[in-house]
Amino acid sequence: MARVLRADKLGTLVEKLKAAGYRVVAPKREGELVLFREIASANEIAGEVVNTDKSFKEFLFPCSEKILGYRLSKDKAELDEPADVARKTVVLGCRPCDAASLPIITEVFKWDYQDEFFLKRLEATTVVSSACAACDSYCFCTSVGLAPNTKQGSDVLLTKTADGGFVFEAVTPKGEALAGQVADLLTEAAGQAQVAEVKPRFDLAKVKPWLDRSFENPFWRENARRCLGCGACAFVCPTCHCFDIVDEAQFNAGNRMKNWDSCGFGLFTLHTSGHNPRHSQDQRWRQRMMHKFKYYVEKFQKTSCVGCGRCMRTCPVDMNLAEMLTAIAK
Repeated sequence: MARVLRADKLGTLVEKLKAAGYRVVAPKREGELVLFREIASANEIAGEVVNTDKSFKEFLFPCSEKILGYRLSKDKAELDEPADVARKTVVLGCRPCDAASLPIITEVFKWDYQDEFFLKRLEATTVVSSACAACDSYCFCTSVGLAPNTKQGSDVLLTKTADGGFVFEAVTPKGEALAGQVADLLTEAAGQAQVAEVKPRFDLAKVKPWLDRSFENPFWRENARRCLGCGACAFVCPTCHCFDIVDEAQFNAGNRMKNWDSCGFGLFTLHTSGHNPRHSQDQRWRQRMMHKFKYYVEKFQKTSCVGCGRCMRTCPVDMNLAEMLTAIAK
């Protein structure tokens, strides 16, 4: 028999996690947006939505964070390194596509340098994902090898049942530990799981071979003419990980900041000499596509896209990634 969390126990679950010292992060409405925010009770959790407007990535890799401070005096320099960068956290109710982004971006942060900011937060975070019971026309997780109930990156997977409860499935040792902490809230029952059907839109196996031979193809210029280079796609993407390091300095003190960046920005590859190897927007759009579906695959054997559809929902000029990939696969 499956372990089931009844719908009327969700509030108790949040209370129990907070009493155990966890920060609980869940989808919460802010005006017209649904974003991941720390919650005080289950009453703050947003109702049924296909997906949040942004992923929970910023709780592991903040949009802007201080990585070093310094103060200068006449005879010495003092450094101020951030302490306690990680809080014990449960991410509750993210979609499986967001959870699946974690093994992807972790490759970057542990590759040639161990980014302790990201890795400590990851270690302190338990991800409780919620399988999709509904989808929309932008969802394409099955086209990139995932599913509405994929377990990749999740510590616990919740799957909604017909009576409004959730099948509670621990996936990792971290998930089993969490299940043990809330065992009194779980019952053994047969639940009819409700999972959305997301039909594949393109054959991923055909995408990279075309990219391998099409760096100079007219396709890029023809399809990128309307791209504004606004970077919205990168800032809502759960797998984009580019950042810039900036020193914000005063006369005798300052902070070194790590800020999100995007390969879609015109200044991203600008050299000090004034030369820009990707000087036009079609070249920058090509880089985004090549990075996610060619370069990342070659480097880490992973596709840097989870098919969440946020880039398409957000783009002001409808640079439809799934349609582009469908055309490429054909």
